[in-house]
Amino acid sequence: MKRSKRYTALILTVILIIASGTGAVFAEVDYSQWNSNSAYPSDVVNTEYMASVKYLIDKKILTGFEDGTFRPNDPINRAQIAVAIAKATNRTSDLEAMANKDTFADLSGYTWAKGHINALVDAGIIKGKSSTTYAPGENISYAQLITILVRMNPSAASTIEGIGNWPNNYIEYVMLYNYLGDVEVTDWSAPAPRGDAAKLIYRFIPKN
Repeated sequence: MKRSKRYTALILTVILIIASGTGAVFAEVDYSQWNSNSAYPSDVVNTEYMASVKYLIDKKILTGFEDGTFRPNDPINRAQIAVAIAKATNRTSDLEAMANKDTFADLSGYTWAKGHINALVDAGIIKGKSSTTYAPGENISYAQLITILVRMNPSAASTIEGIGNWPNNYIEYVMLYNYLGDVEVTDWSAPAPRGDAAKLIYRFIPKN
């Protein structure tokens, strides 16, 4: 009974958040508008990933590889996600200062991502694996990814984190409102591949 009341309260609170205009903006994808003549990664053209990948490449949030591919089935690590989310949330204005902060002790070799990681930590969007480590080379799991995406909306995140335990509270939230779209997750601890990450980032970020 107590659990039911807690989640009823969560539902009502989140509805109020969305109704007040503070919720993230979601967009449905029309895959039919793309064709094989598009100048985008060859392995996403005419696939379910095209709309999301095209948008994120156009906005310089994600990139493909030098060989002209996007590799949608490859995993994406925690450093790469931090760079993408920092760009998506416009937290790239003071990267030099952010890069000089020693928030985590395991970012050697990740200077290209250090400023982005620290900026997101300061914003409360990303957390380390511990108080001193971030694990930048570790593949990001679905649970970690949707947590980061929901935290882009501080109001929703603060409500969710007050109810239940991670990651179930975040998982139940995104499942309740179908925020996954056509991304099917059977194992939340599994690495999220680049294609699914692109779809989810596209759905969660504001389009204005």
